[in-house]
Formats: sequence, C-alpha cells, structure tokens
Amino acid sequence: AFLAAGWSVPGVLHQTRVFSEVVQGSPRPVAYFLVDAMRYEMALDMVDRLPKEAETSLRPAITALPSITPVGMAALLPGAATSFSIDELDDELVAKIDGEYLANRAERSAFAAARIPNLVDLTLDELLQLQPTKLKKRLADAQVVLVRSQEIDQVGESGMSGQARQVMDTVIGNIVRAIKELSKVGIAHCVVTADHGHLFLATERDESMRIDAPGGKTVELHRRCWIGRGGANPPGCVRATAADLGYASNLEFVFPRGAGVLRSGGDLAFHHGGLSLQEIVIPVLTVRLPSAEKAKAGRDRVEVRRQPLAVTNRIISVDVQFESADSLFKQSIRVRVSLTFAGREVGNAALAIGGELNAATGELTLHTGQPANVGLFLRDDSVSSVQIVVHDLATDLELFRSPADIPVSLGV
Repeated sequence: AFLAAGWSVPGVLHQTRVFSEVVQGSPRPVAYFLVDAMRYEMALDMVDRLPKEAETSLRPAITALPSITPVGMAALLPGAATSFSIDELDDELVAKIDGEYLANRAERSAFAAARIPNLVDLTLDELLQLQPTKLKKRLADAQVVLVRSQEIDQVGESGMSGQARQVMDTVIGNIVRAIKELSKVGIAHCVVTADHGHLFLATERDESMRIDAPGGKTVELHRRCWIGRGGANPPGCVRATAADLGYASNLEFVFPRGAGVLRSGGDLAFHHGGLSLQEIVIPVLTVRLPSAEKAKAGRDRVEVRRQPLAVTNRIISVDVQFESADSLFKQSIRVRVSLTFAGREVGNAALAIGGELNAATGELTLHTGQPANVGLFLRDDSVSSVQIVVHDLATDLELFRSPADIPVSLGV
C-alpha cells in the first residue's frame, strides 16, 4: 500500500511539517521535546500518566525516510517543510535544509539556534536536575525550550534487552515529570515528538530473517536499511531512489519488506530505519498544563452563548463574545476555542463569522463587544461528552469553560 501510494500517506501529517504546523503556531513560551526512538503507543501511555487537568491532543505523523536519527531529527527542524533533502557528503549520509548540511547533533543544534529566537536547548536530564528556582532563571527569556532525550535509543542499542523495557518505561515517566516541572515555571505548552520509532523483539532475529546486503557503493548500512548506489536487490527487499522519496540526490535505498534485518553491525533485537508502522509512525503530542498561578482568572471576560444541550452533529455552532476590562487600550484578543473531554482536546474551531480565524493554528481574533459565530468540529466521535473551553493565547489564561459537560449523541 505504501509503494502504491508513492511513498506517502495522504491526509497524515509528515514529519517535516511538525515544526511549521504544530510548534510554530503554539502559544509562547513552548517546550519542544525531541525524543529519540519513541513509538506512537508510548505517547498514549504518556497521556494516561499526565495530570487530569492537562489538556492533550495526540496525532500521528509519518517519518522522513529512512527512519534513522540523522534524518528524523533534522526533519523536525524549522525550514524542513519547504526545503528538506538528504545527500552524501564525504562518504557519509547527511540531511540538508536550505542548502545547509546537517551531519550531526552539534550542527543541528546550531542550525536551530540560528533560526529560533530566544531558544534554550537542554537535555531531559539537565532539565530534571535543575532546582525550580534555577530552572525558572534559565528559562526566563525563552520563547522555545528544546528538550532532547536519547535514552530510549541508547538503551535499545546497548544490547541489554532484559533491562531495556524497564528503562524505556522510566523515560516516559521522566518526560511527564519534565512537563510538570516546566508548568511550575510558567511554560504551560509542550509539543512532544520523535525522530523515528523502532522494532524491538525479546529475542534476536532468527538466521532465516537475516538478509545479505545489496553490495555496490555503500554509503551507510543499518539493520533495516541500506543507503548507497548500485548493487543487487536482495530477495524480500524493496529499492527506492532519492527522487522516489522526494530528495534531490542520486542515492538509492533498500528496505526489507517484512520484519527481516540486513546483515550489518548493530543489535539484533532493537533496530529501526525501515518501513514498518512501528518505525515510521511517530507521535505528535501537544500538552497544555498551566501552573496554579497562571490558571487564575484574569479580568478580561469571554462569554459563550447558544451552547447546545447535546452534541448531535460533528459541527456545532456557538456565539463567542469578548468584553475587555480596558476597552480603551485593548480592542481585541487572540484566543483558542476548543472542545475537550477528560482534559484532552477532541475538537477545535473550524470556521468563524465575526472574528478572524487561522484554521491552521486555531487562533481566533475576537473584537471587544462584537460576537463571533464559531463552528466547532468534533474530531473524536467516541467521547461521551465535551466541554467548550476558551484560552487567551497571550497569557494562557482560561477565559471560559462550560459549566457542565455537554453529552455527545451523534446520529447514525
């Protein structure tokens, strides 16, 4: 199916657009977690561990191929949506954005710092070891906090399969802890994503599942992908050109069709680089967890009128009106109107009349005293009820929440 679709998944977010479509439009300050080798279902586990008051939204994205760290981490950087490719430089595979080669983590970090104003870059360990007062001081002027975690990939590739699961579980808990610590110092919004997923078996691959490498000119050889030129296509494998994958280079790629591995160095239980769902489907989790101080109501007021008694259609219409406490100087406000269930965002504004809506980011501009008719789209029809919530994007204050749950009763 992947081949028939031209190596793309229509209608699903691509990894190269995560920064531009999710992080760029998030309220500032925002924490951007880049977690090496985190699978989609790990983020589901993370959602269950977050506090009940946390508002979350989880969606899948498809990785840039091959699903290895130098490619995936670069694809999550600014500029990747419009200019991303991979090529060979000095006999090594490198990612490229806007013509700039990004061969390693140091170059990726420098690239991000040059393009994201007021960026603070630190590891998950560094964040968790800082005392709240020192963390607040470190992040005082930050607009984007880049948090890097390599623990899942490191323990997976260590060969210690017996301990790996326990360590991976600990990493998920540590990310939840980090989100809580960030909320205490005023960073309420977080985006958590990954460079790629992984395959992990309790035992090593059987000899029958080990595949000879293609030969030819080899640039890089991993358990789940070969990158180079020429050679023979091994049985049970598929070959793609750089052009097939949307890259401007003359590289070729070979991937096992199933769960087999190429004969190369590296662990035989944990690996990535290939085409399985576990390797190429990554999570994009957005979290809003305001601190107790930030959650206090402000003086500005937003009212939501014509709330339905029940949700019987996936699109519901309400009237939203902003009343400023200082109408002389504050004529408008930027808000996000959403539908939530159990702290999780399950719907958002899809259209508005009487206010300006940015459909890509969900940002709605309201003008004082002027009601806006807002159409809210329910994305998750499995929920039993919803609440309508309005947040001030500038201060992260919650300006409105439905006084009671609104039952969902969709028609057939």
